[in-house]
Amino acid sequence: MRTGLRLQLSAALCLVPLIPIALRLGYLQIVRHQDFSTQILHRTESQTLQIVPRGRILDRSGRVLAQSTTVDSCFVDRYGLRADKSSGEAGLRALAAVLEQPLPAIRAQLRQRTRNVWIQRDVPEAKLLALRGLQTRYPWIGLQADQQRRYPNEELARGILGSVNSSDRGSSGLELSFDRKISAQAIPVASMRDGDGRSIRERIGDAGAPPPDLRLTLDSAIQYYAEAALSEAMAKHRAKAGTVLVQDPRTGEILAMALAPNDALRNAAIQDVYEPGSTFKVVVAAGALESGVMNLTDKLDCENGRWAVNSKVTIKDHDKQGLLTLPEIIQHSSNIGSGKLGLKMGAAAFLKQCALFGFGYRTGVPLPGESSGIMGAAATLRDVRLANAAFGQGVAVTPIQLLSAYSAIANGGELLEPRLVLAIGDEPTPGPVRVRRVAKAETIAEVRKMLELVVDAGTGSTSRLAGYRTAGKTGTAQKVDPRTGQYSENEYIASFVGYFPARDPLFTVLVVIDSPQGEYYGAQVAAPVFAKLANILLAMKGVPPETPLAVDRGGEKIAPAEAAPAPVPASPKLPAPRQFPAPARPAAAPARPILHGEQALGSASKAA
Repeated sequence: MRTGLRLQLSAALCLVPLIPIALRLGYLQIVRHQDFSTQILHRTESQTLQIVPRGRILDRSGRVLAQSTTVDSCFVDRYGLRADKSSGEAGLRALAAVLEQPLPAIRAQLRQRTRNVWIQRDVPEAKLLALRGLQTRYPWIGLQADQQRRYPNEELARGILGSVNSSDRGSSGLELSFDRKISAQAIPVASMRDGDGRSIRERIGDAGAPPPDLRLTLDSAIQYYAEAALSEAMAKHRAKAGTVLVQDPRTGEILAMALAPNDALRNAAIQDVYEPGSTFKVVVAAGALESGVMNLTDKLDCENGRWAVNSKVTIKDHDKQGLLTLPEIIQHSSNIGSGKLGLKMGAAAFLKQCALFGFGYRTGVPLPGESSGIMGAAATLRDVRLANAAFGQGVAVTPIQLLSAYSAIANGGELLEPRLVLAIGDEPTPGPVRVRRVAKAETIAEVRKMLELVVDAGTGSTSRLAGYRTAGKTGTAQKVDPRTGQYSENEYIASFVGYFPARDPLFTVLVVIDSPQGEYYGAQVAAPVFAKLANILLAMKGVPPETPLAVDRGGEKIAPAEAAPAPVPASPKLPAPRQFPAPARPAAAPARPILHGEQALGSASKAA
């Protein structure tokens, strides 16, 4: 055999063993290529979620009222724990020791049916190193970047802001109302790592637009002062509950909403109702002028302070009066005069005027659970019930309804929807939103004069402001004793609502104090709170006095022109609310006010 042929044959025989190797390589590279690529990706590439924080809630000046921060939270994979039969128990004991939690409490949490169970949210930095050490020994222990909702000003405005649940979803207040708008977003992040676990490439999914911030109409400084004034009044009068609301009557913007108790899960200003007492008399006054049943010079007999509506019910006034004009009925807060006006109007006309002012309907404020109040039907408002309703007993309203009604009087007769949100992100919300005109301009002008008279020479004298004209109305409503169904002789709701400066109003303020002890008239309990807060607001806005007063300096009388204080700067620099000391809390404050509806009317009612 020739040498060349032998060499070719030998070479072919040498290559024969390579044929199965080549076939195997081809099989792996072509047929199994996708499987091996997937395995490699699983070992070198991980998929995680990056959380874009929930949108912030800001006050009107951009001060932060609520924001989310990134924290680390610890969870347990129940399936992994169940599979770790050899060291699972030891791992749980070690976890309980690091987190300083009772082992039975952790076992109770692990009874949930979900695979991954949160053991502790927002783990302190000092415990993270120890937890990471446990992770290396017990892979079923996990740490996850999480979002924690923070309220930098602690309890300030919590009844409005609300709260979020453990899943960072809104559960009450604005957090619930705008949950879809400001909820956190999860973005998928693919990370490729080398053999030593170092990240060599990251691929972030499309995040879209981040959740927008919510900018409110609230002024956190005004909110602080409102809460402080309310807290002081609650402690002084040992009251059960209270509300202070501040609104701009020109725009309907809510500037403050102070609540006591300050419950993040419940907002008494829009969810609870109460009998408004004499603050409701403006409705019958406006209705009487609108319907023509009484003019400004007509007089009603107020029966010298006692009026027997029927053989069983007598309505009393705190002040014995004879013949009174309509302005005098409001000035002296006569229950008898208002009750007789209600009967002269009739149930249909009375309820129509109530509806025009917004009573019996939700205001549209963007908070969950708003009540529409209780007005009753025309068929049920006969004789005693109608007379009582005319001075604010036997009907029930929410504080936000009454505030809006007085703002309508302050701005010349336009009922506006209460505005609580200025903008969502860069998009401003509609406002002011006009609902309807409550009465003719001439009627509103006369009602405004009556409310000024109340402060100048009537029951509201304790709300006067030195150098400024004020308009408002006191209210003192008996509460119903739930045990007897009759009006209580020692449980009252004291209130005052008004606006200032009276000629060109900038603020409407409502003060409601539930069950004060000792003094209980609105003029004694609520009106001084109004006056104190009004002085602060006027100073903040730099509103110069309308009527400068003479002052006594060391026995020397200074002329009014010299005594007039210099205007306060239009934008005073106030400390951020988070730097304010927390308002003093009353010694004891039961959970929330009693709710009232149509009640038995068997006993006499008190006037403001």
